[in-house]
Amino acid sequence: MRIVMDRGYCDASLPFCARCSAAYFQKPLGTDRPCIVEIEDDGNDELLHFVLLTDHRTLEFDLTEDIQEGLAAEGWEFLADFNPEFFREGAAERWRALSAANADEAKTAA
Repeated sequence: MRIVMDRGYCDASLPFCARCSAAYFQKPLGTDRPCIVEIEDDGNDELLHFVLLTDHRTLEFDLTEDIQEGLAAEGWEFLADFNPEFFREGAAERWRALSAANADEAKTAA
C-alpha cells in the first residue's frame, strides 16, 4: 500500500501536526487525516510505503517496526533532516481549488 500525505492541506501548527501524525502512525490503516491525499494499492500487502510532502520537500519511507516506533512517539519529524515550518497557512484555498477542479472534471465527463 502506498499512502501520500501532503501537509499543504492542513493549517495545523507544527506541534499539533507532530501529535496528530504520531497518533496516526500508531494505527495508520485505522484512521484518516486531512493530509492524506492518496491511497494506492501497489500490490504489496506486506509493507506500507509513505510519501510525505512538506516544506517543498518529499520524504519517502517504508513503515518498518523500528520506524513506526519512532514515528508513533515523535510524529513525522522523526525522519526529517531539516527544520520544518512552524506555522502553515493556505489550506482552505488549496481545498477550494481542488473542489473546483473536481467539479470541472465531473462536467467534462458528463
